Amino acid sequence: MLVLRPSWPATLLALCLLWAGAGAAAQTSTPGSTAAPLRVLINDVAPYTLRGEAQRPGMHIEIMNALAQQAELAVSLNSAVYVRLAMGLKDGSADLVVGVEGPELDALAQRVAPFHSFKFVVLTRKAAGISQVSQLRGRLLGVARGAFYDDSINKDEAIQKFPMADPFQGVRMLAVDRLDAVISSDYLLSYALRQTGIDPQAFAPPFVVNEKNYSLYARRDLPEDQVRALRRAMEHLHKSGRLATILKLYQ
Repeated sequence: MLVLRPSWPATLLALCLLWAGAGAAAQTSTPGSTAAPLRVLINDVAPYTLRGEAQRPGMHIEIMNALAQQAELAVSLNSAVYVRLAMGLKDGSADLVVGVEGPELDALAQRVAPFHSFKFVVLTRKAAGISQVSQLRGRLLGVARGAFYDDSINKDEAIQKFPMADPFQGVRMLAVDRLDAVISSDYLLSYALRQTGIDPQAFAPPFVVNEKNYSLYARRDLPEDQVRALRRAMEHLHKSGRLATILKLYQ
């Protein structure tokens, strides 16, 4: 079930990374490093990327910043709509991508380390009477462009699909009956419901489609020593509890 949570605490972890506005790059460097920063693409959607607060740049921005610091690697961070993540690997404009584990990214790059697990959930209005994927057939489902959810959804042509700009648009359209359902991660839909100001009582409890991971992907020719450093760094973030602390701030 999707749980609505109270506002986040005001005091967060001190950050070295200042997130600089839409489409802009933010860079963190390692003292003494002369290597070119690794170019990283991150999903440009709240709460994975946030803007306007230097102390709250977004869940994936914080994780990537902590990972780079621990691995002693310089990175240059950019955000993009989800469909652009795979394109960054295809056209060579990104060295690292934080995306949902799945066949498209697996075909383009190597998995480095998981960031966190999440659930793909479907949100509907109570009156719709939709409680499972099979009942989406013949209905209009809000989806993110380029996202792979599950064969039962992506490969079922009987499920009509509307490409949402983001889950915020999807929730608003759902509230006024312009969509029958919206699919997204539990993190994104929880955040969208809190921020849109729409009465959550109008919606049925979301149902879970599956559970997946957001993971760090690297271009296949990234030097092996950098890949190993990133993997060791993620292991340290897990064991030290720092990763769990960051995730909790955005729940």
